Amino acid sequence: MEVEVRRARHAQYLRLAAVHAGPLGPALLGRPELAPLYEGAYAHCSGAQGLPCQGVGGEPRVCLVRRLERLAWSALRGGKRRREQERELVEGLLRCMDHLKREFPPEFLPVLEATQEFLQKDLDYLRGQRAPTGLVGST
Repeated sequence: MEVEVRRARHAQYLRLAAVHAGPLGPALLGRPELAPLYEGAYAHCSGAQGLPCQGVGGEPRVCLVRRLERLAWSALRGGKRRREQERELVEGLLRCMDHLKREFPPEFLPVLEATQEFLQKDLDYLRGQRAPTGLVGST
């Protein structure tokens, strides 16, 4: 069961990274019309409060995708300390999603909300508030 949960989390994080990685990514969530807007939206953000990018900003097409990929590879490994580190990363990504909702064009809201919804479910799992079986069927 634990192996299934790890693989499901890994697959979902890779899928989310792909959604945010390029102009065709939103099409994975049924939003191909967002491709022309991708470059402008993902080129720069001012940085979210409480994250390392605060004040200096960043490029969501790089930093967001790399964080999701890092979580994907981390999800394959086990250990209580690793899950604690993942919890901190997911909490940071949720702050990032809140910030990007304010900075991105409103057309990207469904993409950001889908990402935020999975992150919240995974955070509940990492905190022990959600059964791992709820994540296995979500890939």
